[in-house]
Amino acid sequence: MSAQAANLLRSLSNAAWSAARNINSILPAGNLPQPSWAPAPLPKSSERAPMTMGVPRRTLSLCPECNREGVEAVTRGESSVDDVRERPGIIAAEIIEEAGRILMRKACEKHGPFEDVLSNHPAFFRRMESLGFGQDFKCAGDEAVHNHGVNSIRTGRGTYLIVDLTNRCNMFCSPCYMDANGAGYVHELDMQDVTALFERARSFKPQREINVLFSGGEATLSPIFLDAVQHAKSVGFHRLHVATNGIRFAQEGDFADRARAVGLHGVYLQFDGITEEKNSHRGIGNYMELKLRALDNIAAAGMKTTLQVTVVNGLNNDGIGDIIRFVADHIEKIHGVILQPVMFCGRDEDISADERYAKRYPVSQIAYDLQAQTSFGWEPMRDWFPVSAYGAFAQLCDILHPNAELGSLFNDIHPNHGMFSPILINAQTKEIVPVARFFNVEQFLKDIIEIADSGRRLPISKSMVSLSLARNFDPDNAPLGFGTRQLRELLQDCVYRVAGSGPDWSERAYAYDGVWKLVMVSPMAFQDAYNYDLSLISNSSTPVATQEGEINFCAYNGSRWRRIVELLHQTASLPEWNRSHSRHPIYAKGKEVDLGCRRVPQTDLVQTDLVQIDHQHTV
Repeated sequence: MSAQAANLLRSLSNAAWSAARNINSILPAGNLPQPSWAPAPLPKSSERAPMTMGVPRRTLSLCPECNREGVEAVTRGESSVDDVRERPGIIAAEIIEEAGRILMRKACEKHGPFEDVLSNHPAFFRRMESLGFGQDFKCAGDEAVHNHGVNSIRTGRGTYLIVDLTNRCNMFCSPCYMDANGAGYVHELDMQDVTALFERARSFKPQREINVLFSGGEATLSPIFLDAVQHAKSVGFHRLHVATNGIRFAQEGDFADRARAVGLHGVYLQFDGITEEKNSHRGIGNYMELKLRALDNIAAAGMKTTLQVTVVNGLNNDGIGDIIRFVADHIEKIHGVILQPVMFCGRDEDISADERYAKRYPVSQIAYDLQAQTSFGWEPMRDWFPVSAYGAFAQLCDILHPNAELGSLFNDIHPNHGMFSPILINAQTKEIVPVARFFNVEQFLKDIIEIADSGRRLPISKSMVSLSLARNFDPDNAPLGFGTRQLRELLQDCVYRVAGSGPDWSERAYAYDGVWKLVMVSPMAFQDAYNYDLSLISNSSTPVATQEGEINFCAYNGSRWRRIVELLHQTASLPEWNRSHSRHPIYAKGKEVDLGCRRVPQTDLVQTDLVQIDHQHTV
């Protein structure tokens, strides 16, 4: 379609939209359905519980030291889990704007004051809050799953279900939010544990599609990794992924094929920059060679990779623009990018205040650093949206598919902690274009909320979506060769990824073969004890499935629930484990991973020259 024809279609669609709105305003609004997976009828936007937002505001947080003391008392057997469950070290906090920053301030009577920066861009911070969609359903029938006191999850199904298979790892990184290889014990799930976790995952409402993310430690070290993936697939989970450093995917040419064969859909690959220098904190001497080999093997097996970047101020924040260019150069292998500002917990919880101030990287800064480090016209106040806006899209999908067995993916992470920017990348020319440059994403989100709230019959709702697509598309600013047909195809692909289901979901989700690839750049901030906001914990987009139920990822790590769960359910002490298992190599201090091109002598492995801290570096 020519630009002239597309502009005419845009004008006609605007006129038809206005006429339809006038008719809608006269007719009474319809009711929304109650799907079988939901505990109540689908709520309209005005009926959703709002998220806690606004500046200034008061909230409850944690004293990092009181929380530490309470958890350590439990691990020493001096107090019960119930003590931390109900009294994890709560103190009052305030969120304020001062000197061009959004700050959290709090003070403990025993340990004194604490301050942390939430944003360096107050206007951007407020924009994200203004576009938030609201919470999902309150959970029902979840008593055996969410029982963690003030840190309990209360709403939603979550978007990612984290399953930590092991606390063992074959690297020794800093930062490391879980202190992998740093404990004096091994915590590793067996198949009985995995079966129970997935039974609980289907035991309450709302029941939605969810991305399962097998993690660790290094999940691929678990002897049951492939069995766990296969079991999850067999009981109806199709969005199956693994978070990995990629060593096994790079070393074993057929490992990706075997993982794909049992049901793995995609890989979340640790990737902090495009040079060895930007990844020196990871300890592997041939880091980029390793990552490129892993990318090739994963793609050859028919899967795509999402790059998972830990951003540390002063370490790699000046190289995130290069990562976007790397994505463009490898677009046939990469699905998306998640940028995660460092959280100070696990190995890094004892950080000094000065070092924390220096390394803290507010999530909103990513939008501005990417604008400065790229040249394709990224605009923070136009091109970025809160991840919770996905909720409006999920609501529309649920209305368009009222008889679905499971609800759509619904992400209700707070607007201050998750945002995204959709970009198009041309697989042939590598051109990068922000979607909001030529498509009014903000207005489209408002339109689909209005469509959903009207409660019209399916044919009418689908027609209104088509009108909204056409009226929000600006052909004059679209890239050459991208028109309304390509826009519709991308939307159909997004709908299937959000709401599709069935045993062949993974294959169909990879079926889109258009030249223009849609990539979501998604910064996600997780809370630690210094910037902890209890009012945001109950609606978790990333629950961790544990033997003690599903726990908010931030609560599991930031408020130290991990220590309690792993000690209660430890597999063996480290000496016991090492007596009965062969020690796997751990790569650190610049040691290289043998990728088959040349043999790495056994003496090159770190286990021989770090004997003085053997309990931390070999398990």
